Amino acid sequence: MQQLVPALLAAMLIVAPLSARSADLVVWWSEGYTNQEDEAVREVIAAFEEKTGKQVELVFHPEPELPDTVVAAVEAGKPPDFSFSVIGIQDDAQWAYDGRLVDLTDAVGYFADQFDPYALDQVTLLDGTTGRRGLYLLPVGFGTHHVHVWKNLLEQAGFTLADIPKGWDAFWSFWCDQVQPAVRQAFGRDDVWGAGLSMSVDSPDTENGLWQFVSAYDAEYVTRDGRLVIDDPEVRRRLIQAIDGYTAIYRKGCTPPDSIVWTSGDNNEQFLAQNIVMTLNMTLSIPNMLKATRPDDYYENAVTIDWPDGVYGQPLAIETPINRAMVFKDGGNVDTAKEFVRFLVGEGWLAHYLDFAGDRMLPPMPKLLQAPFWLDPSDPHRMRSAMQFLTRPRPYYYEIVSGDWGHNEAYSVWPEAVQRVATDGISAEQAVDEAIARIKQILSE
Repeated sequence: MQQLVPALLAAMLIVAPLSARSADLVVWWSEGYTNQEDEAVREVIAAFEEKTGKQVELVFHPEPELPDTVVAAVEAGKPPDFSFSVIGIQDDAQWAYDGRLVDLTDAVGYFADQFDPYALDQVTLLDGTTGRRGLYLLPVGFGTHHVHVWKNLLEQAGFTLADIPKGWDAFWSFWCDQVQPAVRQAFGRDDVWGAGLSMSVDSPDTENGLWQFVSAYDAEYVTRDGRLVIDDPEVRRRLIQAIDGYTAIYRKGCTPPDSIVWTSGDNNEQFLAQNIVMTLNMTLSIPNMLKATRPDDYYENAVTIDWPDGVYGQPLAIETPINRAMVFKDGGNVDTAKEFVRFLVGEGWLAHYLDFAGDRMLPPMPKLLQAPFWLDPSDPHRMRSAMQFLTRPRPYYYEIVSGDWGHNEAYSVWPEAVQRVATDGISAEQAVDEAIARIKQILSE
């Protein structure tokens, strides 16, 4: 059913043209988790309209739905002028290669020097129709993977933050084998879990979580110089260990049984309800919801902690996706869209959005990240997030280093492998072999 969604949306867009086409600029934006986040976007749009005298049609789309909606609109030939999705859209690099996106190099201009070079490297892509590389995506923010913990639940179970191990295997064993039974005994309940990890194909948290295990086991199957080494027996062995380690959390009953059907917000809800002691999340959306409604929990009871080291004692490379925006040629208002990009970057409105959007994303400009707002030692979440980003190794992405955009599609194979182990009971070895075969097929098409 899920595979039919883009096609269905495309058909709807064809028969029902966007009413917003009369506007000077059509902007699609991920709906925020808080009113504050959406209000910050509205302030940006209002300021742009006031300065330029142009009319902007701003459309918020639910965060999980926006990627499919944009894909459908592109397929229907009716994309917006400007789109920003917090969840990455896997087709964007391919769209750049196919000549569908606008090069934003001149729109960003000399302000490019203000951006993290890593961010610019990840969004500087090849247009296959011209043979030239350009800035085809705008870095709006960085995601970075967090570990959130209920300190008060941990303490009621008889532990402190100092008890949390730093080694990979011991870290996960701690939550499953020590914290979960202790917290259940303390509360007299069996419906609280030590960890909350998604095992579902319907949540990006599954891929994000698994990829940390791949990093921990040093199981990368594309090298930093772009070579595919998925047939290497040692790489296969480590991939099996990564899948086995990740799904063991479910098989041991250490994450809620319904984590096999979670969507992107379910781990948030389970953590906020204190049904899980620890969870992973790619943004600070979880503590930010506490900050808005339960400040005591934000400052006293919930904490963001460091990741453990990898299996071999190596510093763990933390998943660091770039939250990126794009301008479509087929939107029909390219010049105004580029003017909007210049406005965002050159007049400080991108920084405004990031500061008042619930701190969900780290700024892609180093000077902003090193400001007191992010490095406030009294905040139990923001500073930890910023320091992790500034001090941990950065990952690399297969489609970027190899130039093969088939890897974007291939990434989706891994959540399927996770769910096969969790729901169908197949071995990690079988799941990895199936995944390898499917990835090789995708890359050969």
